[in-house]
Formats: sequence, structure tokens, C-alpha cells
Amino acid sequence: YIKQYIKKNNELPPTTLNFYKFVKLIGKGAFGKVTLGVHKLTGKQVAIKTIEKNYMQDDFSKRKVFQEVYLLKKIKHSNVIRLLEVFESSKHLLMVMEYAGGGDLLRLIKRKGKLQESDAKFIFKQIAYGLAHIHCRSVIHRDIKLDNILLDCEKGVKICDFGVSKIIKKGQVIQEQCGTPAYLAPEIIIDKGYEGFFVDVWSLGVLLFAMLCGTVPFKASNLEDLHKLILKGDFSFPCELSDDAQTLVRGMIQLEPKARLTVPQILSHSWLKETNEDESDEEEDENNEDDKDGKENNNAVQGGQ
Repeated sequence: YIKQYIKKNNELPPTTLNFYKFVKLIGKGAFGKVTLGVHKLTGKQVAIKTIEKNYMQDDFSKRKVFQEVYLLKKIKHSNVIRLLEVFESSKHLLMVMEYAGGGDLLRLIKRKGKLQESDAKFIFKQIAYGLAHIHCRSVIHRDIKLDNILLDCEKGVKICDFGVSKIIKKGQVIQEQCGTPAYLAPEIIIDKGYEGFFVDVWSLGVLLFAMLCGTVPFKASNLEDLHKLILKGDFSFPCELSDDAQTLVRGMIQLEPKARLTVPQILSHSWLKETNEDESDEEEDENNEDDKDGKENNNAVQGGQ
């Protein structure tokens, strides 16, 4: 069909469901689902996010979906998931994205318990590079967490899920509360407005803590107690880490937003100086000890939804 259309019209036909082979379900949410697909013409594996049009009936939901599409088109970086195309069927809006076959960082931490510093450095540096580019495009992500960091099969890292992201102007005060409870910056909890990219840096600090320790720095049995712990800002490391790793984490998890490290300062931090791809070894380890540790850490790293 495609070849005949090109021959007749001298252009590509509009994309339809027939362009893709749907292989298996790889994710599900309130809005719809994510399916592993194959582009029939190229044989390339893709992730297809299918959003039910019923979900997009009110203005808020429409804005959320269209903003994510707009931002993914605006942000192009090797460490940010790439949007390949968008098309629609009678009942769905479909976003075709590059496929990261290594799963997400939450799954990796659950399986391994925690990462060695050398492995964490290699992954974390890519996350910081991706976030630096996001911020350069005047965008705050607002939901940096383990499950929003995807891994490809070649040790590459991809930041995903821009559903609550926002384009901001210099000095703009933002009022909306959003994000994942255990990763929330204190200024979001206080709910008196916040500005700049500082909230992403706090979340990045929580994420690095979770990578290195297998758990989040602030944990409680209910939201009210969790908020109290975050607003107090006190935490300790449950495992032995290098001084450089501890100073980097503490430099990001600062109660005062402007006291936090900037992303360029994070990237030039001494802990990341010795990052070497050859030292990284986050390949899947199937031995029983890893499986056992992963199960024990299953709930510790989740950090709430």
C-alpha cells in the first residue's frame, strides 16, 4: 500500500495503524497504554503511547496531552526520549516514540538493590546532561524519578514522561503542585509559589540517593508525616558512600532552593570527574543474591506515586 501510494502521489501517505505491527503491552496508565511496536517499512522497534480520546474531553486533559507532544518536539537530545511521530485513529491519539529496551531505572534498582558508585556515575551523568538540555529549552520537568529514567540496550539513558512539565520564563512564580510525593521539593509542599529549575535539582538529589542507597531519603507511612520530614530536610545515608558522593547528594537536597547546586555545577562536581564508560557494568545479573536483594528493596525505592 505504502509503495503504491508513493508511486502514485510522489509523497508518503498519512500514517495509520496499518503502518505498525503491535507486538506487546509494555505499560499501562489512567490515560491509556504503551505498546511495543514495529514500524513495518523500516523494521524499527518503537514504543507507541495510545491515548483514548474519551480521556481528552475536558480542556485540562487536552492541554496536558498536547503540551507533552509540544515539549517532546521542542526537546531533542540523546538523553531525552525522542518523539518520532503523532497520528490518530477514530478512538485514539497515538504518540510514536523511540523504544528503550532496557526497562526503567526503578526496575534496575529493584533488581540490584542499589548501584555501585562507578555504575551510578555513568548513568547519573547522562541524566544530568539530559536535564541540562531540558532546562536550556526553558522547561522544568517536575517529575524526575527512577521510573521516568529509561535505559536502552546500549547503556544509554533517556529521560521520559513530560506530562507535568512546563515552559517557564525567568523570574516566573509557579503555583501548581505536582510530582511524586517522595521526590517533592519543600517549596512545592509549602504551596506559596516557586520559581526556576530548583525543584528538578532537589528531585535529582533524591534520585541519586535512591540509586546509591536503594531507598529514598525521606520515608513515612502517610503523606502528612512525609511532608514534615521533607520540610525538616534532615537525612542520613544508610550505606557507606565516598565523601564526594555524599557532598554531591547534600548539595542538591538543600532546603533553600538557591543554595542548591546548579546543573552545570553538578556536571563539574569532583564525583563525576572519573566517569568512565568502560567502568560501567549495569548489565543484568541473574544470580539469586541479586533477585533476593531486589525483592527486599521493592517497596523501599518506589517513593510513592
